[in-house]
Amino acid sequence: MKILEDGRWIRPLAAMLAMLSFPVASMAENKMAGDEISKDKTVDQEILDILRREGKIDEARYEELSQQAEEEAAAARGGPEDFTIRFSNGLRINRNDGQVKLKLGGRIQADFASISVDQDLKNTRDDFGLGERIGGDGEGVEFRRTRIYVSGELYDRIYFKSQYDFAGGDVSIKDNYIGMKGIPWLGKIQFGHMKEPFSLEELTSSKNITFVERSLGSIFDSSRNFGVLFKNTYFDKRMTASAGVFAETGSTGKYFSDDTDMNVTGRITGLPLYQDDGRFLIHLGASLIQRISDDAERRFRQRPEIHLAKRYVDTGEYDSDGASILGLEFAAILGPVSIQAEHRHAFIDNRGPSSLGDPITNNNFQIHASNVELSWFVTGENRNYQTSSGTLGRITPKRAFDPEGGGYGAWEVAVRYSHIDLQDEGMNGGEEQNVTVGTNWYLYSNVRLSLNYVYADVDDTGDFLGNASGDLHSVHSRLQVDF
Repeated sequence: MKILEDGRWIRPLAAMLAMLSFPVASMAENKMAGDEISKDKTVDQEILDILRREGKIDEARYEELSQQAEEEAAAARGGPEDFTIRFSNGLRINRNDGQVKLKLGGRIQADFASISVDQDLKNTRDDFGLGERIGGDGEGVEFRRTRIYVSGELYDRIYFKSQYDFAGGDVSIKDNYIGMKGIPWLGKIQFGHMKEPFSLEELTSSKNITFVERSLGSIFDSSRNFGVLFKNTYFDKRMTASAGVFAETGSTGKYFSDDTDMNVTGRITGLPLYQDDGRFLIHLGASLIQRISDDAERRFRQRPEIHLAKRYVDTGEYDSDGASILGLEFAAILGPVSIQAEHRHAFIDNRGPSSLGDPITNNNFQIHASNVELSWFVTGENRNYQTSSGTLGRITPKRAFDPEGGGYGAWEVAVRYSHIDLQDEGMNGGEEQNVTVGTNWYLYSNVRLSLNYVYADVDDTGDFLGNASGDLHSVHSRLQVDF
């Protein structure tokens, strides 16, 4: 492999080993309440739950002591309109009567990558082989995400979230919405800038995905736009359904035009198997984006699952009146082992390749991507499934990092295969397949170190990138703290 042949791996590997041995003793003193107790329960209540679970107290005694603990906790907190401040995976400020709840949080993701690209691939040029050389060799660092947010609930009905990202020195809007819950039949309604309901991988937060980056197929996801969303759960949260209408605003949250550019998006999920509070389950899901536009310029291009890498498959710009994008999801959690797979298929209404300047061809085409991944928690944890949203959540180690006490966090190993094909009659945007091998060390529920090796096999960069082929090797690491 080229990354071994040229000796470049020595420096990045040394840097990543240094990261993995980074002295986090300063964090060890702050175990963070979220690692030891449930975010909604006091220590006394947690102890009572353990005693009941182990058969030390019966149900009647449990109820009696629980009531007593709650009364003592309420007395300690003060009056109903007083506020309590605590830290549990974020700073929480709650009014004692439960009518006002606020949370302040954020995340920092610091990345390092070393990338080795073969000669043919890095020498190819964009603009149909006439433009700039792509390149892509090198090492680099970046803050992938630097986010801060405030969220909360008001009067048991209204909820909101406002989140911004400062990575790269620019400010972009992420979640910025207001919602109402408990609406008969409808469940919840949200209005503002948010993720469209499409794809298990996309809807799972970047701080909780298995690998450093999402798979090749993520370019089909609309991610966040401005719109209105309806969502609900059914059959004791064994099923979720969500649908919404969105204007294509991207990270600005702003749209104004006399042309139509909107998405109608929906998703449905189900749990045919759900046992042991989600330690064993099977998840099935399907989602659809119906894109409606007036002769808009579109483009699909993708990096090889490394944000610092160049893009090696690219359709170039084309004119389109819309598209239908179908997503299929499967996930199984079998104790410490989990499997996740998705397929995305796009049916494009093409009005001619505007990059070429050719006349309108009306040559519709189909492009698609698939991925499958397998992970195993060596230390026995399991992935955390969120029945309220049909997504995957935070990992909490069985024993947080505390060498003196014999705790070394949670360790996970994983492998993923992904494939993308942007080729069809009338369109050649390239084809690529990737294999990623990774390990994650969860020191605490909100501190994580990740190390990925990515091999990318680019069969064809496509017409826009000069129809080159080749492969890429990369070592990619991330230090993540969220709160």
